[in-house]
Amino acid sequence: MDHTLSGDDVEITDALRAHVGEKLARLDGQGTETTRVQVTLKVNGSEQTATGTLLQVDGQDLTPITAAASDMFVAIDKLADKLYAQVRRHTQREYGRPK
Repeated sequence: MDHTLSGDDVEITDALRAHVGEKLARLDGQGTETTRVQVTLKVNGSEQTATGTLLQVDGQDLTPITAAASDMFVAIDKLADKLYAQVRRHTQREYGRPK
């Protein structure tokens, strides 16, 4: 899966890039044709936010998801969990509940 990482008032370090890649890797084995994820990191005062959009999931783009925390790595972890849940819900809607 390809992912695009951008920062709004945030310098994208190698550690952030590696952490996002590691967390998004678990989306690969979900049985969907997810080709791209767009992630934007932003700082609002003391709040760190990570916004992610799954693009081209079985031919359609899903709703953007936002997660916030006081630490950017925690925000990325929360975002990855939310994106994983979104893919799982999408799969259940498209292909029925797992048996």
